[in-house]
Amino acid sequence: MTNILVTGASGYIGSIVCAELGRRDHKVVGVDRNAPATPTDNFYETPYHDDYQIQKILLNEEIETVIHIGATSLVGPSVKNPTQYYENNVVGTKILMDACVSQGIKKFIFASSAATYGDLDSGSLTEDTNETPCNPYGWSKRMTEIMLQDYYTAYGLSSVSFRFFNVAGAGYGLGQTKNATHLIARIMENPKLKVFGDTYDTPDGTAVRDYVHVKDVARAHALAVDYLNNISNCVRLNLGSGRGTSVLDVIKAVDNQTDLNVKYNVEEPRTGDPAKLVANISKAKDVLGWEPDYGLDKIIPVSYTHLRAHETHEHLEFRIML
Repeated sequence: MTNILVTGASGYIGSIVCAELGRRDHKVVGVDRNAPATPTDNFYETPYHDDYQIQKILLNEEIETVIHIGATSLVGPSVKNPTQYYENNVVGTKILMDACVSQGIKKFIFASSAATYGDLDSGSLTEDTNETPCNPYGWSKRMTEIMLQDYYTAYGLSSVSFRFFNVAGAGYGLGQTKNATHLIARIMENPKLKVFGDTYDTPDGTAVRDYVHVKDVARAHALAVDYLNNISNCVRLNLGSGRGTSVLDVIKAVDNQTDLNVKYNVEEPRTGDPAKLVANISKAKDVLGWEPDYGLDKIIPVSYTHLRAHETHEHLEFRIML
């Protein structure tokens, strides 16, 4: 058993990571500025960059490993308000890392992003691909990866940075419902969808992304805890499925696997959105023994079932009227 602090514990990915770790009998302490949907004894409603509070939590809970998932995390808004992203994702994370060094914590797992790669003409992105982020969100994640490398060299803070591709699905009764930010949940929440761009250099003109099940992502974090308990290192790993799917193909798959009749309007591409992001996941398999168990054929039905179980009467009436 490892005593683990998880930031962003009330969020979509963070809550499911906490559930996965709890099932493996770790002591999980959650931190988030928002209260969790399901109350828990080991939770602190505080920002991860409140140095005084975080130092107390790390000390009092005898934390051994920090999993840092909390972040400001949308590409489009980062272009319009980069200050918020650099303050929260870079400066805020540095405060958390400094607290770990101060408390003698040597293990740090970081939720990075495929946005670190930018808009590259590559069929499959490896961790050695040159990083050229094309938005402040991607840069904020890349800067943190660089800091982690420096902190490993200077202070012995070992880390695993997971470059998330497009996380989707639901698990342990948890997932995105209202105000979804991830495409598949957003398709199901909104009968009329905005598709940003259909003139990319892709087979159907819409952006191509790599979709990975959130339970596979959570399992990777559990494996990373075990890895850092045995090995000192600083490593970056892709978390994806290794397969790319266009936005239009995702919409078609949702139509085929649910009773929804998805309508969409094509709008101008968003600034900062790359045309294609697909992971090469061989390194995660080599380092952690991880590979995904689920594909879109599992992600879509579990997302739909979760949404229908949690939607309000207003959502149902809206769908019937349409």
